[in-house]
Amino acid sequence: MDPYNVGEKRKKMNNLGKSYKDLYNELMDEEDNFGCKEEENSNQKELPKQNDDNSKNTVKDNKESSQYELIFNSKLEDEEPLSRVIGHENQKKELLSVINWFKNSKELKAKGVSIPRGVILFGQPGNGKSLLIKEIIRCCEAPVFVFKGEQINIVEGICETFKKAREAGHAVIIFDELDLLINKERRVIRALQENLDGVESSDDILVLAATNYLGDIPDALLRYGRLEKIVEIPYPTNEEALELLKKHFKEFNLKFPEDFDEEEVALSLNGINCAGVKAVVNDLVLRNGFENIKNEMIYQSIYNITDRVKEASKEDNLEIAIHEAGHAVVAKAFPQFFKINRLNISGANGEFHAKEVEQGFWPYDKIIADIKISMAGVLAQKIIYGRGSRGCENDLQSARINAYNLFNMIGYSSCWETLPHLKSGAREETAIKRRKMERKIEALLKKSEKETTKYIKEHKLEITALGKLLFAKKHLKSSEILSCIG
Repeated sequence: MDPYNVGEKRKKMNNLGKSYKDLYNELMDEEDNFGCKEEENSNQKELPKQNDDNSKNTVKDNKESSQYELIFNSKLEDEEPLSRVIGHENQKKELLSVINWFKNSKELKAKGVSIPRGVILFGQPGNGKSLLIKEIIRCCEAPVFVFKGEQINIVEGICETFKKAREAGHAVIIFDELDLLINKERRVIRALQENLDGVESSDDILVLAATNYLGDIPDALLRYGRLEKIVEIPYPTNEEALELLKKHFKEFNLKFPEDFDEEEVALSLNGINCAGVKAVVNDLVLRNGFENIKNEMIYQSIYNITDRVKEASKEDNLEIAIHEAGHAVVAKAFPQFFKINRLNISGANGEFHAKEVEQGFWPYDKIIADIKISMAGVLAQKIIYGRGSRGCENDLQSARINAYNLFNMIGYSSCWETLPHLKSGAREETAIKRRKMERKIEALLKKSEKETTKYIKEHKLEITALGKLLFAKKHLKSSEILSCIG
């Protein structure tokens, strides 16, 4: 059964060179969502012209729908796909592979090769998921159905979107912020499962979704044959953040100072997401205009974006400054593992930022160093002020988790004593064995505390001096920290 004669229209399209847009309009003119005849519309308007840079490649559908927005794309001219996205090179490479497979899906399927049916992007807000989706839309060379999710009956909207994508014959469906759709209506999960499973091997449909938190997406949707390709969009590296800064400087037609230190600024941008980098440049222009930009202005705008807490009492600030100085001084003792980026204080809050010298590699000595750096803040407060603070609990918990992982997950204890995560059907640890491991963890933490306390007492003057400097300036970059503590 082929009530819409889609197969015949595909043949005509291939023979006569019709575009996907022409095919879709024929389908829409003949049938509506439920197979009923559409009424003639003599007042139909022409397609609106786009005024942005994408107007050459993107045309929006002139048929309004409350369920989705339909976008047509022509081939990109003289432009590399995803070239507008700074950084995320590995992720872009993977996505381009999926796009190329989709473009050549007929040839691949003719040889018995299956391409991924669905891709999901995940990562913290502000790191470029939506921008990546927009750029993917530009280079798909197929009708793209962007699901809106604005209507009351979301489930019906999902079914309609899949139906129209099938009728188009070769299409992409996009669900941005999939976690929000699921939270709106739990039946969305079932609807997505059924429609993804309903995509036949002969259907050229690619589903692309995005979410902030992958844990909000049920495993049933992530299995093979559904949203099987999972791509993480992480925070930008220091180098990528610097490239983003340069890009936004160029957009605002700003000039860097002659003594601009790229490495120093890159360190200061550590831990700031892609949206935050743009906000830094916007703040810089708002406060200083477009001319005579100086290094101090750039650093101040970085701190303006990273620090949003109102000022507290001077006594609290100084104590917090000493706390953060303790982290920095102890971190300086491990240059083979960590590179100090910056220190900030704002009210009763402080931040110490350091970059791993070798990302993702955690030998035993590096984990011990991290434990000591975590507990250094509270120990510095206790030695200098005779007390800790409420904010210390996070640092102490971090030290304890690192110690626990050292024994129980990474396996630095005897492999026969390692305690794996409990799973159904797995062996359960006895209370005796667990207590034995707890004693080892406790002994490691006490030893680390003793050694860190000794080091802080020996460097009490440096911590005090750095704390006072941080209290006075509120923000210190790497070179200022190192020049203070030698």
